[in-house]
Amino acid sequence: MRHLLLSLLCGLLCMSSTRIPPDTSELALDAGHERSVFFWRTTLTIGSRERAMLDEMKVSTLYVRYLDVSGYSVSGARPVQPIQPEGELNVKGLSIVPTVFLDPDVLRDAHDSTELHGLAYRLVRYLREIDTVIHSAAGIAIRPTFQRLLLDCDWTPSTRTTYFQFVQYVQALLPSTSVETTIRLWQYRHPSLAGIPPVKRGLLMCYNMDRYDDPWTDNAIASIEKLKLYVQTETARTYPLMLDVAYPTYRQTVYMQNNAESWRYARIIYSDLPVGRHTFTSDTMIADLRIGRGDVVRVDGGTADLLRAMHDHISTTIPHDRIAGSALFDLDTTEFERIGIHVLKSIYSE
Repeated sequence: MRHLLLSLLCGLLCMSSTRIPPDTSELALDAGHERSVFFWRTTLTIGSRERAMLDEMKVSTLYVRYLDVSGYSVSGARPVQPIQPEGELNVKGLSIVPTVFLDPDVLRDAHDSTELHGLAYRLVRYLREIDTVIHSAAGIAIRPTFQRLLLDCDWTPSTRTTYFQFVQYVQALLPSTSVETTIRLWQYRHPSLAGIPPVKRGLLMCYNMDRYDDPWTDNAIASIEKLKLYVQTETARTYPLMLDVAYPTYRQTVYMQNNAESWRYARIIYSDLPVGRHTFTSDTMIADLRIGRGDVVRVDGGTADLLRAMHDHISTTIPHDRIAGSALFDLDTTEFERIGIHVLKSIYSE
């Protein structure tokens, strides 16, 4: 199945554009406060433990990362690590929202609308194919289209026109789908600079708030002080889109060698260390990483207290009728248990 998907994807992103049959299913946005979780891995597996946890929190929706689109131009765009269904897929009864990360470099050298439309066509066609494979692997009836699609792109003032045009092309190819886009905090705080994407519903990413390598950073993933700088009443009252709000449940680890001037990213998680800074008093080996005496390890991520504070600020600043739902990034039973299921349930409360 893996080789079939990869060969299919490469073919679709390289072939010329032809007309996609019209999508005639009914468009309907979910009503009420939706409870969602992201699945951001390259292999799609939902075991019984994960499903039980989702059910306990009354989660109805999974944002599943289908693939990344990367490259240095529209014509050179290529798929990166398309998701592969494998093992248990306990997703019956859950709404799956295909999610695509689009590298902003792809948009920098778009020469004309035909080229951009061609990329939109190829992406939509492949998303339909991979959606069919996932539903077949899960033993779920294949749907003629998806109700929602989330595009994830950190567009800039220089690429916003191209990205917004791309979003419109994707929406035109999927008239019965709610095409949505992620919104970074800086894009939300400065709509005159970033622009308002041409969608009805966006997802506000309340994480990745600071540079991880800055020596003064305490928690690059989330900070209530930074959140309050970005999410303010003035913008919240006038921002025109319905929003899902995504909260971080994941962690990352960086370390700084004694007397160094910047943090270095470590591809391991110190499960026995809480979020915060930790200075080592003796030489230590953790996995394949040597930590010397005087070195500092910083664990970034969401905590129970931090998530509560973030949710309180969001719920008292953004008008209730502008919030479509809440999402957790991303699905990890260890992290959910670390924070506490009762805490995560409270994040979903309206």
